[in-house]
Amino acid sequence: MLLIITPNPALDRTMIFDGLRLGTVQRTEQVLVAAGGKGLNVARAARTLGQAALVCAPLGGHTGEQVAHLAAEEGLLGRWTSMHAGETRTCILLVDPQTEDATALNEAGPPLAERDWAAFTADVLDGAASADLCLLTGSLPRGVSASQLGDLLSELSVRGRRVLVDSSGPALAAAVAVRPYGIKVNQHELGNLLGRTLTSPQEAAQALHELQAQGIQLAAVSLGATGCVVAHAGATWHACPPAVCAVSSIGSGDSLLAGLSTGLLRGIPLPDALRLGVACGSADALTIGGGRIALNEVQRLSAATQLWRL
Repeated sequence: MLLIITPNPALDRTMIFDGLRLGTVQRTEQVLVAAGGKGLNVARAARTLGQAALVCAPLGGHTGEQVAHLAAEEGLLGRWTSMHAGETRTCILLVDPQTEDATALNEAGPPLAERDWAAFTADVLDGAASADLCLLTGSLPRGVSASQLGDLLSELSVRGRRVLVDSSGPALAAAVAVRPYGIKVNQHELGNLLGRTLTSPQEAAQALHELQAQGIQLAAVSLGATGCVVAHAGATWHACPPAVCAVSSIGSGDSLLAGLSTGLLRGIPLPDALRLGVACGSADALTIGGGRIALNEVQRLSAATQLWRL
């Protein structure tokens, strides 16, 4: 089973416009409402691939109830920690399919009280007991320090759990410091972590090797339309998908993580797991809404994805 740790979930409202123009009054063509945040997107894509997943997340207020309800309607399994105060955040996504432009307006979310974080970590550790792989996804809520996240990741490692982290900023730095099993980031997040700009797959590969030198076993960096580079067990691979007519790239990295994780859990060779992940990320870009992929598109894109050993 895949355990997806989501400290800062959201209700996603995706508004679709036919020619979005800022500074004017416009009506939406369509509005999609879904349980959101990176972890829910990963779970959604994993479910499409047939991979069992459990999401652990703190939820609060009426918005939190709506997130839990929407997740259940989709068949996404959740272990929800009830917050004593605060309302789960809402994220607004503005999409214009004509121009492929997408803008995310993300609320910071409510502060998470000490007792709520303690309850959440207890739920995570309990859920991890039956997990084959744990994912830590997304941002930290206000009120939770990077060191508290590091403590949770350390405890999971002590209990023998493999943890793959997809985060950024202080949370990512704290994760690297405690040396989890794996890190998956995009090129901008990795560049910010290391203090330099990454402009090629070769530079990305070198950056991943630096993470491995710090004790990270599996390191992956997504490169947008040019695919993803992953390093593990002495081998480094670059997978590049075919060009697609993207509708929205929001959520593509989450679907990539779902595909890569599913491949790892199924025990398929790393290049094939990477190919699956990249195909899922590209399939996501063909749709509106994070983690929404079509299996026939995943199969088509996987067959056309190119692989190189670096």
